[in-house]
Amino acid sequence: MKNKMVAVKRHTLLYRVLHWVIAAEIVLLLISGIGVSDYICATFISRGGARGFHIVLGLAWIGTITFFLYYFMMVGEYKWFGISRIGSAIDFFVHELKSFIEGKKVKSPISYSAEEKKYVEKIVLTEVLAWWGWFALWIIMVLTGLALLFPESLNFINRFCFALLPLSGRAVVATRFIHLVVSMVFIVYIIIHAYASWTFGMVGSIFSGTNEEPATND
Repeated sequence: MKNKMVAVKRHTLLYRVLHWVIAAEIVLLLISGIGVSDYICATFISRGGARGFHIVLGLAWIGTITFFLYYFMMVGEYKWFGISRIGSAIDFFVHELKSFIEGKKVKSPISYSAEEKKYVEKIVLTEVLAWWGWFALWIIMVLTGLALLFPESLNFINRFCFALLPLSGRAVVATRFIHLVVSMVFIVYIIIHAYASWTFGMVGSIFSGTNEEPATND
């Protein structure tokens, strides 16, 4: 039976630091990426400076997320986002969508066992889909970015991109365009992530590390 709300440690300090470092890197990558883009006419710094900064920051971003994924596995957070939960996540997403259309508020499934002092459910299930989406986008960004930086060594990636977009004229152009489009999808993901975090009352926990959760005495 549901009981009172209790303050629970939701995120460690390192988790929060990595979250905000990654967020800052994405914003700076967007700004520097616009500075070297052939498709968006907006320059904040010189093109040469933007390119150098974009490359260095991109490599740092790869390192940060790689370490984050390692930490994510080591502390056991991965269990909430396993592939086996994708089916349930899709069902919950359909429920969210239906409730949104009907103007109803979705009840958060998050709960904490006061007796066992651990989460019964730590996430809103659509976060499972979001996390795998983040991972897929990150892989595409990394591969296309490295292919643009090392076109000869990773030419197979450029050829694959060209096979997807033959009208682009050149393999590198196709890779650059896909890199840009995926970066825009990243921005959309960030907006949706921020909105969902606000809707389900999780914004405060990524700053303080704690959150008020509904407790059970099962």
